[in-house]
Amino acid sequence: MEKIYDSQMKSHDFIKALFEKKIVSGLGTLTQLPNNKGVSFSLLSDAFDIQKCMPFYPIMPANAAIAVSKLTRETSPSQPVAIMLRPCELRALIELTKLKQARLDNLILISFDCSGVFPFKDSKYPTDTMLDSYYQSIKEATINNNIRQVCSGCDHYVPVGADIAISLIGRGVHETLGFSFGTEKGKNIQEKMGLSQASEIQPANLEKLTIERQQNKDALKQNNKISNLDALLDVFDTCISCHACSYVCPICYCKNCYFESQTFQYYPENYSQRLTKKNTLRLPIDRIFFHLGRLSHMGSSCVACGMCSDVCPVDIPVSEIFKAGGESIQGVFNYQPGQNLDAPLPLVTYQEKELHEMED
Repeated sequence: MEKIYDSQMKSHDFIKALFEKKIVSGLGTLTQLPNNKGVSFSLLSDAFDIQKCMPFYPIMPANAAIAVSKLTRETSPSQPVAIMLRPCELRALIELTKLKQARLDNLILISFDCSGVFPFKDSKYPTDTMLDSYYQSIKEATINNNIRQVCSGCDHYVPVGADIAISLIGRGVHETLGFSFGTEKGKNIQEKMGLSQASEIQPANLEKLTIERQQNKDALKQNNKISNLDALLDVFDTCISCHACSYVCPICYCKNCYFESQTFQYYPENYSQRLTKKNTLRLPIDRIFFHLGRLSHMGSSCVACGMCSDVCPVDIPVSEIFKAGGESIQGVFNYQPGQNLDAPLPLVTYQEKELHEMED
């Protein structure tokens, strides 16, 4: 475990120091929208009102890895830019980097212990009572009752691979921040910020929280267990084929999606042929094929960020299902998405002898 250092800085002090010490020329983080109309992930300069930065706010309006991909896919920033990400967003960015959809050059990756986020469509404007309860749960290292279900069962809530990791759980967001520096890039920033001689902090005991999250994870798997085709049809019975889940998924990056292609543009004769064959035709068609196809494409890299459930207009627990399915796929390949930049992607790695048990 990396050593944690007491910075004697709160979040806005830290962001201000990044700019004042010329460590970064820009910062990507959650910011408050004008007139307090929610938050958005924004790229800002030192001229921005730093008091409006809200990196630990419990709302995820989008997976920030998508924004970073758009920023860096073609070329890297010319000047250092810091990006503040939740652990699932960081893992998604690592996967996108492996998929050649993002670059990490001149990026400073900052992440923090994550206590989950509220469901976006239900809690876009959380009350002060909800926020106070949430921040208290961070300090007490407990699971807040208002966070997404998939967040309550996330056991990857401590960042791995960040240049700078911020220790929050067991301390709180309103206290001075504790930092660990896990890379050479991070250690250079530690020197520049004068934290090399900072006092060490005893890390919080997260064993109880991890056990509780693991129990929630097991319960989610049990509740969303799909053992056969009938169960799958039942779960996705209300799907309207809007494909919103794929639009917000950081791993579904294809510019020309197979399920949006000419292959799935149906004409009267297509419907007629299906009717002739099956005597009935339920609309919209190919819903299950879409979800199974998407899971087969991105399941090995799914980081269970929860965005798909957040945007589903008919409240299908897509993220819980994909989390369970994704972990099953990842288990077959012994692969943890976003944990190691050097670990090869299963779907682009060929081994002459593998998966023989699937043949039996």
